[in-house]
Amino acid sequence: MPDETTDSTQPQASAEGAGAEAPEATEPEPHPVIVALQQHCTGKFAAEGEDQCGTPIVRLGSERLVEVMTWLRDHDATGFDYLSSLTAVDWTVREPRFDVVYNLYSIPNNLRLTVKTGCAEDEGVPTMVDIWPAADWLERETYDLYGIEFLGHPDLRRIFLPEDWDGFPLRKDYPLEGPNLELLTRQQAAFRGGQFDRIRGDYELNEQEREMAGPGIVGALWTPEPDAADATETESDPQDTD
Repeated sequence: MPDETTDSTQPQASAEGAGAEAPEATEPEPHPVIVALQQHCTGKFAAEGEDQCGTPIVRLGSERLVEVMTWLRDHDATGFDYLSSLTAVDWTVREPRFDVVYNLYSIPNNLRLTVKTGCAEDEGVPTMVDIWPAADWLERETYDLYGIEFLGHPDLRRIFLPEDWDGFPLRKDYPLEGPNLELLTRQQAAFRGGQFDRIRGDYELNEQEREMAGPGIVGALWTPEPDAADATETESDPQDTD
């Protein structure tokens, strides 16, 4: 005979299991850098989550940039002694138009932090050279390519492009043709059979440019050889000689 005692306890055990509450999910511990900022810089920053690597992202107003960045470098809990990179983002239609992005690293604490600050097109942000000397060339690069002014920089000038370069190539409204439109349109004219009227008006290639416009090369630009099938079809196509 089956053991009635054993059978009668099975439904009871199932009922207890069904009624047991699942353990509540616990929220992850806040990042130690965010905790330190909340304790010492309340109201001076806005947390914007973390990136895919778990690096926290915070936003500062430009008027607070020097104060908070200095604290981030000097405080024992943060110790960001290394400005690893600096760049910008052009949002074009947003106000302020640009974000200046600082990536910080703490060598003694092995911590990372991304700091963003907004910058309007006709304004600037304070230089970080006095806090991290490495900012010198990083700010010059950002100025060179985005045109963002770093106020108080000791030598803010172009670092890649010549001083007389027209415009800032990494802005989203920078023309794809580049600033030297005459050279580019002459090269494109060769692609179009000798005439090009898009920017400079009608332009006829000279004899030297016509020689350079043959299959394979146009000025300094490489062009593919014509397809063999297309060439055969063109040669066999009868021409009207009337």
